[in-house]
Amino acid sequence: MTVVRFEPAGVEVDDVQVGTALVDVTDEHPESRVPYSCRSASCGTCRVQVLEGLDGLSEIEDEEQDVLDIFGDGPDVRLTCQIKLAEPVGKVTLRVLDADLA
Repeated sequence: MTVVRFEPAGVEVDDVQVGTALVDVTDEHPESRVPYSCRSASCGTCRVQVLEGLDGLSEIEDEEQDVLDIFGDGPDVRLTCQIKLAEPVGKVTLRVLDADLA
């Protein structure tokens, strides 16, 4: 069982299954307050800093990395629209970087 927590909203979603796209989790829980403009790794509004559980997430693809490079983000920042839960971990904690847009 993996719990995914979204900050600063303080929303926790229990029992996220391996293979689940986090964009789907946020669709089911809009109170997580992750902003989206494109959902295809081209805009960067859904950037999150991974505070916990990075090793349980899918590998970053080139398209996603290209967008993150534009923002100058480090290896702990991902696009929510591109992340899948790849491995079961106890908890994944994400801090939404553009929470004021949501």
